[in-house]
Amino acid sequence: MTIATFITDTIKKIETLGIRTPENVDLNAAAEGILGMPEEILEAMEPGQMIGMLFAAIGHGIYDYTDWSWQPSSDQVYSFDVEAFDCSNMYTAFLQGISAITRGDLEFTDVTEDCSKVDYEKGCGIQTIRFQCNGQAYQYDAAVNYDWFDTGMLYFINRMIKEMHTGKSLYAISDGYQCCILFYQTEEWSERFQQLFGMAPDDLGKEI
Repeated sequence: MTIATFITDTIKKIETLGIRTPENVDLNAAAEGILGMPEEILEAMEPGQMIGMLFAAIGHGIYDYTDWSWQPSSDQVYSFDVEAFDCSNMYTAFLQGISAITRGDLEFTDVTEDCSKVDYEKGCGIQTIRFQCNGQAYQYDAAVNYDWFDTGMLYFINRMIKEMHTGKSLYAISDGYQCCILFYQTEEWSERFQQLFGMAPDDLGKEI
């Protein structure tokens, strides 16, 4: 199977899984972007990387660089670069993305990020995120490592989900680089994902 055929087949499988491509996302353009990579890079890529890149295009969201705001593009897929460009607001955007894919199960309000204990020059410290979720107060103290997202936040949110007994969990895949792609789904859905794509998404409800 050629790489072009594999990508075309992957797009069809994404549709079979029930994932909708937002109107403002051109998945064919994303496919062309992958195929336009240097031949030596394409040959070295694993199938899971290309699958991840296509899902990432769906859930990457919409940036407005005039005011540095971000809006989700999908209510089924949320993807983000774990190396943030807006460090003081990275967790606010993250909660926006989670809210979108949980489609009302998790509603976040009063989100604040306290960076007073962050040493930007040394790239260390604690960034405290406070918020209300479904009317209950939460706080997460993120470990600062320069501009990298603290992935412990993923497990923190999934513990909240477990407490709410929604029957779903956060599942994650990667594009093999720096993109984290998240889904809010059931275990049955994750099994269907594995059947279609030959790889299992990570269940973030099962901490290592």
